[in-house]
Amino acid sequence: MSADRYTEGMGRPEVDIGTRWRPSPPAGDRLALVTGGAGFIGGHLVRALRDSGRRVIAFDVRGYTAEARFVVGADAADVPLELGSIADQARVLDVVRRYQPHEIVHLGMILDPGFLAANRTTAFEVNIGGTVNVLEAAIAFGVPRVVNFSSIGVLPRVLYEPIDANHPVVLADAGPGTDFYGSTKLAAEALCFAYQQALGVNVRTIRPSAVYGLGMNQYVGPIKAMVEASVRGEPAHFRYGGAHPRAYTHVRDIAGLVLAMLDAPDDADRIFYGSTGGPLVTTTEVAAIVRDVVPGADVAIGEELSDAEQAVVAFRAQLSVDNARAQLGWEPRYPSLRNGIAQYADEYRAFIAATTS
Repeated sequence: MSADRYTEGMGRPEVDIGTRWRPSPPAGDRLALVTGGAGFIGGHLVRALRDSGRRVIAFDVRGYTAEARFVVGADAADVPLELGSIADQARVLDVVRRYQPHEIVHLGMILDPGFLAANRTTAFEVNIGGTVNVLEAAIAFGVPRVVNFSSIGVLPRVLYEPIDANHPVVLADAGPGTDFYGSTKLAAEALCFAYQQALGVNVRTIRPSAVYGLGMNQYVGPIKAMVEASVRGEPAHFRYGGAHPRAYTHVRDIAGLVLAMLDAPDDADRIFYGSTGGPLVTTTEVAAIVRDVVPGADVAIGEELSDAEQAVVAFRAQLSVDNARAQLGWEPRYPSLRNGIAQYADEYRAFIAATTS
């Protein structure tokens, strides 16, 4: 760092970190490291990266979920899985040093808002510290590009819609609506900007919205229970939540957007929403689609919102994906929720058949 002092005004100091960023070869010659690569989105992303011709390394605290292994398929044997926590800087550095990836997709995180509120130090160490560890590893080994997973949970109440990447995330009287989850993801986003602006790390952030598909978790309302119970021939009845609107996004569309971000031009935006860009869909509408798509589905839900849902509805609005279309040439494969749910149901049937035979 320069020893010069500024006598008038202020300027950004030049910091020599001694890094020489390696050039990115064509996609088919690249090696991608995916943190959180053994989970829901991770499994689909590993599959998409492999389909693009890339070699892939998965890094996670656990082995593949059953659904993720099914999605990755026979290629799972060709995807090394390194076990470890992104909160362990030495472990992250060791893995990046060993494989020398051309790309890192940083998906590893803790999502559970209740757990994060009760375990705040862990929240900071994993969701914030883990991101810093990935960025430092990118510097240490000259990784040409990083994609950071954030969330629409960084948003406060809606000021306008469709919400674009310039929508405020901190207001005079409000911050992220998902408490410690959204706040830790927002802090990680801010640090990504600092590493890019001050140190030249080529990092971009995706903010996914209500991601659904095979292997999904329970934090996107009852869509998982509705689809999977219906495929199994079981009823799925819910007392609350029908009026809750969400911007549902198929997991394959998230994976496709990440691939487009990895190939983004250098002057592209730093933040993209993982969404279809279409209107919000209520859970009542989801139930109707499931009944239409899955023969004999017994799905019902009451319109009333629970206390927890009432608190977050103010943060829901249509999201803009105009910059992804214009700058990356990306389009969602499943802009229709009906088509996306049909694919989910079909893949879940195939998963059951493959794991119970």
